[in-house]
Amino acid sequence: MNLSTLLELVALVLFILAAIGWSYKKTDLIAAGLALWALAEVIGRLSSLNISVILLLLAFVAFVLAAVGWRYKKVGLIAIGLALWMASLLVTLVIH
Repeated sequence: MNLSTLLELVALVLFILAAIGWSYKKTDLIAAGLALWALAEVIGRLSSLNISVILLLLAFVAFVLAAVGWRYKKVGLIAIGLALWMASLLVTLVIH
């Protein structure tokens, strides 16, 4: 079992805990799970730093900020992180 798989398993546990309504202080468990999942994806692609990996790293940062409860006006950091992740996937499809 490698580090990426371990991070994905912990992310799954966080998603399950969030689904059953468990919480831990002010931590957003969904955002924490997404951050771990994004980190697992980044670790798998760190051998070649390109625009897709940079976008995924930015998504990871957005998820971490959302997980710890940081807010800026009415900006949805989970939505920003998901948009960056989707952009990372689309860049891979468009630019070879």
